[in-house]
Amino acid sequence: MDLTSLNLTTEQMTELKGHITEEVNKGKEGFKDYISKENLAKITKTETDKVHTEYGKKLKALEDELVKYKPKNKSEAELELEKRLKLLEDKEKEISKKEKVMNIVNQLKEQGLPKEFGKYLYDVEDEKLGDEISNLQKILTENKIAGSFKPDGHKSTDISITKEQFNNMGYMERLNLFNSNKDLYEKLSQ
Repeated sequence: MDLTSLNLTTEQMTELKGHITEEVNKGKEGFKDYISKENLAKITKTETDKVHTEYGKKLKALEDELVKYKPKNKSEAELELEKRLKLLEDKEKEISKKEKVMNIVNQLKEQGLPKEFGKYLYDVEDEKLGDEISNLQKILTENKIAGSFKPDGHKSTDISITKEQFNNMGYMERLNLFNSNKDLYEKLSQ
């Protein structure tokens, strides 16, 4: 019989070999005379079978005990409870996601940025969100300034006309003044 077929742990195998050696030594002491290899093999086999039987019984008892602790099939109530727990966890994740989106949108509004940027910032960690929003605002401000209108020359909109000059104007000149500077026209026409 091969000892490896017993599927014993290393510790059990060592203990088994020690036990066999002990039994063989007892047998040798009992036979002070010369023992042939055949007799020694028979004695060893007998002792090995005893140990194998003994450990087989212990192993079977442990397996039976292990079966007691294995989970049985789940009842319908347990399955329903697990299903409800999963639904609650999913809803909790969804609520958490909505809270994060609302937080992002609020922070964007505080910085004067469009809320549509929120979908691009969703994956950003909470600790870095403020920095990312600030960076986004800085970039947009720089682009707005860079792309804004820069006049070539400045023309004065202050037209200084006296009441006397206004009274001497013709109809077309008064109409042009009215179209270009209505406030001044009304001031002078009173």
